[in-house]
Amino acid sequence: MDSIEHSSHADSTIDFVPGAPSPHGLGFSNRLRLGSVSLAQCYVLPNDGIHIAGSQVAVGIYDGANFHMDWRLPESDCTHSGTMHRGQAHLGDGRIPLWVRSTASPSFFAFAMDESFFAEVSRSAFDGASDYALQTMIGVEDPVIRVISRLAQRELRQGGVGGRLLAEGMASALAVHVLRTYGAASTNRIRVHKGGLAMGQLRRVMEYIDANISDELSLTDLAKIAGLSSHHFGHAFKATTGRSPHRYVIEKRIHRARHLLLDEKTSIAEIALDAGFSNQSHLTINFRRLTGITPAQFRRCRN
Repeated sequence: MDSIEHSSHADSTIDFVPGAPSPHGLGFSNRLRLGSVSLAQCYVLPNDGIHIAGSQVAVGIYDGANFHMDWRLPESDCTHSGTMHRGQAHLGDGRIPLWVRSTASPSFFAFAMDESFFAEVSRSAFDGASDYALQTMIGVEDPVIRVISRLAQRELRQGGVGGRLLAEGMASALAVHVLRTYGAASTNRIRVHKGGLAMGQLRRVMEYIDANISDELSLTDLAKIAGLSSHHFGHAFKATTGRSPHRYVIEKRIHRARHLLLDEKTSIAEIALDAGFSNQSHLTINFRRLTGITPAQFRRCRN
């Protein structure tokens, strides 16, 4: 009989939120929390069989050397074996434990979403179906997952320079793609949203952004101001303004920073916080992306 039946390891529930303890068989080299999204760089320790579950909905992308793995899908008696390759993804319903075994120590990046966030995307995008169901998939070659994960990995390395709005925007896109491609039949009929925001909705959102530009803004909060779901709001806002909510907020923050930089008595670090960035480095990165120069260079040119 396969050694799965006699594994001495306890089940491991993975929590990708920074500060949560590392479960048996898994380690973290970096973790970041941005609103409803957790990004993590992880590695699996060699093991002779562990059951893994998740407290969030997560997509894992292998980003290290190829390795051999055995696994058993939920509610199956069949053990599968195969070589996992860089760029392949693993996804499934984390509420249902999956058995895995590997003598290697593979590295992977995890894009994790709170269940409440994922369920809200499911409800708003797929005919009101908030009780989502996902197939368990191992070693998936998915170019959409790969592209979104690459952008999210950059955010993790840079400490979340794009902020909560960008992370939740990527999460919404990833959730829709995963549900549409790997969800149950009841959640793969995407609801098509047409049109943009009404003038009253747009005005309320912009006034809220202006009044709270120094604070952390979330996609969920902005959607509530407009009276829409997060998924619908992102599309409607871009259809109306030509910009994503994240891009619009970054431009407003850079505009505020440019004005504040005219006062040489205020440090760039203070300006970063006043404009809504988490630190001076985040201001500098975004400022250079939009203007081509750093805040310090801008200040020297204006004086």
